[in-house]
Amino acid sequence: MPTQCSYCGDPVSDDEYERHLDRAHADELTAIDRRRVNLSSGGSKRRNLALYAGASLVLALFLVGYAAVFLAPGTAASSAAVQPDADREIHEHGTIDVQYDETVVAFDDPQYAELDECFHFHEYDNGDVWHTHCENVTIEYALETLGMTITAEEFAVNGQTFSERDGDTISVTVNGGPVDPQAYVLEGVESVDDAQAGVGDHVEIVVKSGD
Repeated sequence: MPTQCSYCGDPVSDDEYERHLDRAHADELTAIDRRRVNLSSGGSKRRNLALYAGASLVLALFLVGYAAVFLAPGTAASSAAVQPDADREIHEHGTIDVQYDETVVAFDDPQYAELDECFHFHEYDNGDVWHTHCENVTIEYALETLGMTITAEEFAVNGQTFSERDGDTISVTVNGGPVDPQAYVLEGVESVDDAQAGVGDHVEIVVKSGD
């Protein structure tokens, strides 16, 4: 049932009464009505804050879920033919050399340190040793985490592309034997010292421009 406004005599619904007082009679309100309006407004603000907080929580949970599904290592962020299995953890080590023309890649450069969870270098061992923490890490995937791409016929780094179709040569070997970088899964050893001594996989990539 509408309430008759004590200031203007207009009928106002109960749900709108405090809002009507605030909008139409803010300068005329008695002390009691001012408290009434302020309490009502405060309750409304608290309800709004609760709604905003709830919506923010839902959004945050959505973003966390999205990141977990789409940005996890070895998922949508990678274009490697074989993806590492981030659910099957290992901890293995080996060594790698990459050279294109006269440039030898220095993996002790901080720009190559700890870029990926499944494959990375650490600054504390001077970039001498690669670390794998997931199963099924291929040479292609490993180099992709470092900003390079490689197949049996093509290698790209720092804006340069080498291709055997253009007369360039691309050699990818592990422990001296040729391998397909897109298919070969790295096999390391548990000890960093053993890896530095050459016990785990030693990957060597040599790329030369054609004449």
